[in-house]
Amino acid sequence: MTWFNAKLFKVVAPLALVAQLGSASASVVMSTTRVIYPADAREQTLQLSSQDDSPSVMQLWVDSGNPESTPQNADAPFIVTPPVFKINPKAGQTVRIVFTGKDLPQDRESVFYLNTLQIPSLNSTYREQNQMMVMLRNRLKVFYRPTTIAGSAQKAPEQLSFRLESEAGKWRISANNASGYHVSLIEGQVVSGSHVTKFTPSMVAPQSGQTWKLESAHIDDSAPVRVKVKYIDDYGAVRDAEYPATTPTTTGKN
Repeated sequence: MTWFNAKLFKVVAPLALVAQLGSASASVVMSTTRVIYPADAREQTLQLSSQDDSPSVMQLWVDSGNPESTPQNADAPFIVTPPVFKINPKAGQTVRIVFTGKDLPQDRESVFYLNTLQIPSLNSTYREQNQMMVMLRNRLKVFYRPTTIAGSAQKAPEQLSFRLESEAGKWRISANNASGYHVSLIEGQVVSGSHVTKFTPSMVAPQSGQTWKLESAHIDDSAPVRVKVKYIDDYGAVRDAEYPATTPTTTGKN
């Protein structure tokens, strides 16, 4: 089993198609869409369940943000047990994530990524024929959450602020996150008078900011600008929020 754990990804991957979820549908699913790891927790447990009619082998590891990571080069301070296991049809499996210790910031969250690789069994009906093995890989965010962060994750979206900027006739929208928590944005709109410009935001790290381009934006200088977004909370629910946006014409006004 030790050899299997260390070499599985390296041996199988060149012989198979590794598909990121979204283009392929996994038959082994998890009970959550993100992992919150409180700093004072000994471990976090996750439940996987198979919806398939045949067994699969699962391999799990945590990385620090490299989407091309493998179990061999993953550098996150977490271990997953068991790291490799067989999951039978219509069955479940519990896994544990354990923080191994690292000097991480205590005034804000740190984010890591849990990788799940599903290796399905080959169809014995076609054992005499060449078969393409499609391995399904998914990545979930793991938020390491110190107990010393000011405020709460539920109120973190309230500490977002937005600024509209223009350079060489091109508009962009910037978000600043003054909280100690990550805020995962998934949809956005800039509303200026009767004009609505959509943009695709992303996660805004604690005490940091992000900027996104606005395509074909029309900004009405005579009307206030509002930003509408959707964000994902700790439980994976999608919620709505709306903010005023500072514009070049309002900056500097008393």
